[in-house]
Amino acid sequence: MPSVNRFWHRAQLPLAVSFAATLAGPAWGVSFNVGDVEAQLDSELSIGASWSTAKADQSLIGANNGGTGHSQISDDGRLNFKRGETFSKLFMGVHGLELKYGDSGLYVRGKYWYDFELQDDSRPFKNISDKGRRASAQSAGAQWLDAFVYHNYVIADQPGAVRLGKQVVSWGEGAFIGGGINAINPTDAAAYRRPATEYKDGLVPVNLFYLSQSLTDRLSVEGFYQLNWEQSETDNCGTFFSQSDVIAHGCSGNYRVMNKRSALTVADLAALTSAGVDINNEGVLVRRDADRNARNSGQFGLAMHYRFDPLDTEFGAFFMNYHSRDPIISGRAASQAVYNAASAAGGLGPMHVAGNASYYVEYPEDIRLYGLSFATTLSTGTAWKGELSYRPNAPVQLNTDDLLYANVTLLPGLADASPLSVTPGADASGYRRKEVTQFQTSLTHVLDNAMGANRLILTGEIGISHVAGLESRSDKRYGRDPVFGQEGDDGFTTANSWGYRARAVWEYNNVLPGINLKPGLAWSHDVSGYSPGPAATFEEGRKAVSLGLDAEYQDTYTSSVSYTNFFGGRYSTLSDRDFMALSVGVKF
Repeated sequence: MPSVNRFWHRAQLPLAVSFAATLAGPAWGVSFNVGDVEAQLDSELSIGASWSTAKADQSLIGANNGGTGHSQISDDGRLNFKRGETFSKLFMGVHGLELKYGDSGLYVRGKYWYDFELQDDSRPFKNISDKGRRASAQSAGAQWLDAFVYHNYVIADQPGAVRLGKQVVSWGEGAFIGGGINAINPTDAAAYRRPATEYKDGLVPVNLFYLSQSLTDRLSVEGFYQLNWEQSETDNCGTFFSQSDVIAHGCSGNYRVMNKRSALTVADLAALTSAGVDINNEGVLVRRDADRNARNSGQFGLAMHYRFDPLDTEFGAFFMNYHSRDPIISGRAASQAVYNAASAAGGLGPMHVAGNASYYVEYPEDIRLYGLSFATTLSTGTAWKGELSYRPNAPVQLNTDDLLYANVTLLPGLADASPLSVTPGADASGYRRKEVTQFQTSLTHVLDNAMGANRLILTGEIGISHVAGLESRSDKRYGRDPVFGQEGDDGFTTANSWGYRARAVWEYNNVLPGINLKPGLAWSHDVSGYSPGPAATFEEGRKAVSLGLDAEYQDTYTSSVSYTNFFGGRYSTLSDRDFMALSVGVKF
């Protein structure tokens, strides 16, 4: 299946026991008192546009849609937007309010948005609809983000804090690379389109109970219990960045495979229609069954932090049990009666079977995560951080082409169509559980008065992923987008994979009176191997570079311009998603 691809947004690139440490208030905003209640209201308004800067790659467009690719389930965005066209004209407002009474308080934050390009303009291939979509995938709407109460306290001279409601809890020491310890909150794909966004900045608040407590001056603990399961927020089908046309909620008519309608005779079409097959010029429809969401209960975690003074280092240990935030594609085979009829249908048999099979999106439960972390400062002033995460039962996505064509292996002469097999009328799970281990480490160094800037901030991170127990590729294959077909054995999930990310940000203060500038450069490179899906953190040879400039006037008015280029990677589906973005805003 098309991976829930976070490469490009990650490419751009101790225990908080008090609310103030968790939410450091901005320099802007409106402060006021209501009796003994302290209030802070922060607002941001922005408007921006984004343009496609690369020609669509024909090999990433399905053959039935005029390209040379083997699948048309991830090409709607390429057919909707040409090079040079605007794919977003977005107005957004974000408002946050904190009410504080003594050591207790309430924090709420919400956003609203309207994308004029997607709401008001038609598309040349398929119009983009908000019907049935989750709020985050809609082109216009409003959404609550944070909404929680908190209380800070002291027990035996040791500080603690408790929070209840929609919030973000960020664990681990990862900088840009996901797939590590920071797994409590789902992610928002749209948030990462800002150049050089750190991983934690794209986390979506969820309802949970959170407690932190210092036990000694060096030892502290944290814990959470999640009250509601939430999935990661994916792009709507047909939008520019959508990596799949079949995953977002409401995108139920896009899984089209095999022959297109115009390639068949009238008699063939009549036979297929009478067999319940829906076929158009994109192909035979594989119907979508109801999503199988994870349950709300059973998600919790504990963490411990210890500061070891002789090494001036903080160490962390983590455990959590959680349900997948990322979608897995699974299937359900056609009934035995369909197979009986298809076996007598000759060359139309595979279309009979595919048109009466179905797929569904599911979220596997009870993933266990164990982690260790460290954070220290070297003698050079460089911050050095790292973490090791281990999941003994991580769900890994099977290749969805193999999953699809397993349906035809029961037909005469097609036993070798897929290394997988199905049982008529039964579910065909799209994943297997594997042991997945990941190590990542980062360095951050700040140079004062460098290259004419007040500060130059340099950050680099490297990550290594290992999957244990992968079968022979003649038995089972994992990962790889179906647009590349079934041929060959390259591009599938490998036991080992690694890559790195780097970012440089220059800070020029008061270039003109009241004007601050922050040019930035981010680089990403997946060096070797293919990480397990659905996240697919590393894909061999894939690279990205992003250039950006942020400007601020009197800490109130902002503007940003950026350009991102993707290239490399034989099995990357991002190579033609280059884009430029421009925005202006105000904070008050």
